[in-house]
Amino acid sequence: MPEIRWIAGWGVDPQSLRPLAKLYFPRARSSFYSPRPSVAGEVADSDCVIAWSLGAWRVLNAAAEGLEFRGRVFLLAPFVAFCSEDGLGGRCSRSQVRWLRRWIQRDPQSALGDFYSRANLDDLPRQLPYPMPELVEGLETLERDASPRLRRFVQNGLPEGWTCAIGSQDSLLEAEVIMRILNGCVRVDGGTHSAATLLPVFKSDFDAI
Repeated sequence: MPEIRWIAGWGVDPQSLRPLAKLYFPRARSSFYSPRPSVAGEVADSDCVIAWSLGAWRVLNAAAEGLEFRGRVFLLAPFVAFCSEDGLGGRCSRSQVRWLRRWIQRDPQSALGDFYSRANLDDLPRQLPYPMPELVEGLETLERDASPRLRRFVQNGLPEGWTCAIGSQDSLLEAEVIMRILNGCVRVDGGTHSAATLLPVFKSDFDAI
């Protein structure tokens, strides 16, 4: 029975990915993780890692730092640097991310609601999707430019057994730029930032796991 590890994006309850896991891997053992700083090391020794948005960045960054992943790796809506000022495919300005970081500490539900609307995500959680310190740290991470090591890592191409997908209608990321940066990234026509819109492109790969 394969072991599948799922890493959610920022502000998303990891358990919300469970229906997708049941749909694509009905006979696998699936586990779900928030995109916390330590997450890549927690999932590296599994048959398959599916990492989304900030979760995908955690995996990319950890690999650039030398962490090896044993099994297949699928990245959904990945990025190397999130803010538009860094010129790596992000659509949101650094000031917008900072503003969201301040807002979520004052009024979490409104801040998350605005983010879900902008990102074309459904099912806004009724409570915090994971602890506030993790949410704040995630936004601080999104504010930062890519390290030289991460830039070199992606320039060399993704490791064997890795693949990624970006939606043509992603409101947070520029698909064409992401595809130039991440060699072999698949463009999903009509796909948004939502994981559910990107996963179908990997159906034949999943069937082989």
